[in-house]
Amino acid sequence: MGVTHHIGLEIAERSFRFVEIQQQDRHTTVLRADTLETALDYASPLLFDIPFDRNRARAFITDLASVYHRHTVYASSISLVLPATLPLVCTVPLDNSLSETERQRQLQWECTTLGNFPPETRMRILSHPVLRSVQYDSQLVVALPQALVDFLTQTCEHLTLNLTSIDIDHFVMENVLRRLYPHDASKRYAVTGLHAEHCSAGRYSDGRYHGYGMASVTYKEHYPAQIVRLLDGLRGGRQSEGLQQLYAFGEQAEPIVLDALEQVLRCDVTRCIPLADSEVPDAIRRGFDQGGERIYDASASAALLGLP
Repeated sequence: MGVTHHIGLEIAERSFRFVEIQQQDRHTTVLRADTLETALDYASPLLFDIPFDRNRARAFITDLASVYHRHTVYASSISLVLPATLPLVCTVPLDNSLSETERQRQLQWECTTLGNFPPETRMRILSHPVLRSVQYDSQLVVALPQALVDFLTQTCEHLTLNLTSIDIDHFVMENVLRRLYPHDASKRYAVTGLHAEHCSAGRYSDGRYHGYGMASVTYKEHYPAQIVRLLDGLRGGRQSEGLQQLYAFGEQAEPIVLDALEQVLRCDVTRCIPLADSEVPDAIRRGFDQGGERIYDASASAALLGLP
């Protein structure tokens, strides 16, 4: 079997987090795991202005090239990951009587309005049904300005990289968990992200997705309460039976927080470690020990998802 490589790059707060993974005969090896501090905070609405600001665009391209060229890179493909706080993520009800063209027009209007973009802004929209009834479908929507998607695609092409996806950290983790733990598809489980100033949650039962939520967090002591509140707001057909499993990720997914969640939710709580079954060279492992492997959760998951 041939050797394949893929890069996962997370645009985090004032930094890029870069993981390159090699796969051969279903064996994965971590070739690189770097963090590059950036002067500008691209994990903010500043990113939306970059396609129209030459100086900021130049700074972004320079920073991306710096992390890309720091060491030898073998991959020719890359997946980009954005923080959940940056794209527009919302649930939109769509009337079933509308035609497909009318539904797309409504989604465009909803996204520009809710995202506070100018009405003429063209949006790249991904949607997923979370609740269906006779009158309407409730769609989970993720949207970015098309100009930003075009800029990121062209920038990667400039670095001779094929941009295979632009995703957000929470959904990257949900997707990699479905790949790593397929037996959970029939369980009542949830995925939660714990970050410096916000947390996120997605809930599943019997193979059905019940939606996504996000909330701000001020103190570490508030994480368990916010997670419980988010999960209670994601209604499922068997929600009253409680969760069987909770997976947590993110730089704040520390043992003390996970222990508190386990006590409150009365279910198994596990920190997801995407690279658990990968070969990690000693030099990279030392970096994990110093800075914490959990800061690479999203970028490592994106790299894994880009492999066959």
